[in-house]
Amino acid sequence: MMDGYDMFIVSFVAPLLTKELHFGLKGIGSVFAAGLAGSMVGGLLLGSLADRLGRRPLVLAALAAAGLTTLLGSQAQSVGVFIAMRFLTGLSLGGLLAVLVPLVAEHFPRGQRNTAVTVMFVGYPLGAVVGGAITALLLMHGWRHLFLGAGIVTLLLLPMALTLPETLDPAAVSLQRADRKSWRWTVTDLFSEGRLWTTILGSIAILSLLLVSYLLNSWIPLIAANDGFSPKTAVWCGVLLNLGGVLGALGSTWLAAKFGVFKVVTSMLAIGSLAVMLLGELFGSAGALYGGLALVGVLVIGGQQNAPTISVLLYPQRMRGSGVGWQFAAGRLGSILGPLIGGGLLAAKVPIPLLFVMIGVPVLLAAAAYLAAGMLRLRHAAE
Repeated sequence: MMDGYDMFIVSFVAPLLTKELHFGLKGIGSVFAAGLAGSMVGGLLLGSLADRLGRRPLVLAALAAAGLTTLLGSQAQSVGVFIAMRFLTGLSLGGLLAVLVPLVAEHFPRGQRNTAVTVMFVGYPLGAVVGGAITALLLMHGWRHLFLGAGIVTLLLLPMALTLPETLDPAAVSLQRADRKSWRWTVTDLFSEGRLWTTILGSIAILSLLLVSYLLNSWIPLIAANDGFSPKTAVWCGVLLNLGGVLGALGSTWLAAKFGVFKVVTSMLAIGSLAVMLLGELFGSAGALYGGLALVGVLVIGGQQNAPTISVLLYPQRMRGSGVGWQFAAGRLGSILGPLIGGGLLAAKVPIPLLFVMIGVPVLLAAAAYLAAGMLRLRHAAE
């Protein structure tokens, strides 16, 4: 929830930031990019370190760093300092997720891991929804108080994190620390021993899903407003999309327990791609648009919430942090590209029906990638 709130907090307070720190639109774009770029780097670096030093120490370090850099950001007096703090906060939180996903998975028996990780990850869209409501209530007190509060709450999680036991074998961690060769982490580890195509397919899928998710979250309210809907209706469009995602993610855990996560997510995304493509035909009625966005949220955003679970399944325990970190980095790249691509398509004045047909294509690509990854995983298990 804290990571979800942190990702959206800048968009919530953007008008206040531009006024006090004299940001232009380019400056706000740099703030968004700094946080996402930091998250990419953090996922790659801290995920790999967690495989060598243990999950628990990295969780504690990342939480402390995220809280402190958020507090420092609340006191920034210049654009440069604020952007630097956003990069470091993103690095800490991106690394924290890459470590938490395998940590949560490894606390549960194999049959319960899918549900545990997906339910945990529902906190991300909830953080955006709850954080948005809190921000709306406290915005009158200024953006600095909001960042100050977010930093304090993040640091308050540290005592809870201290109760988490380590999931890696202490003897294996000691050997990893002592072995200098193990510190020479290279990307090739993720592409060797039969993992080449599973890593590529997983990366394509999560990149495509985050691209669509951030594109829709960034531009749907504006598209609705430009099409003649009221500002209130436009806001509800974004809310229903994310609430649908929460419901879809929770429902998918029950289905995944019965049929397997790869089959369920592939089916959700394949149907979801059609729902996205038809969305452009629903802008004539607020009720129809609400229903269409809720359905897209259930199928696409809900399916996307299973991506961390799938990332865990793609890699063995000894390199799970590195693998999940790589997958999350690919997802962050998609989250950067999504709003940019959406802005380019709108600037080119692509007709709304065609626009959503184009947006549906990456969702279909993600479905195909996860289908192929699931088949490869079954083949490797048989071998």
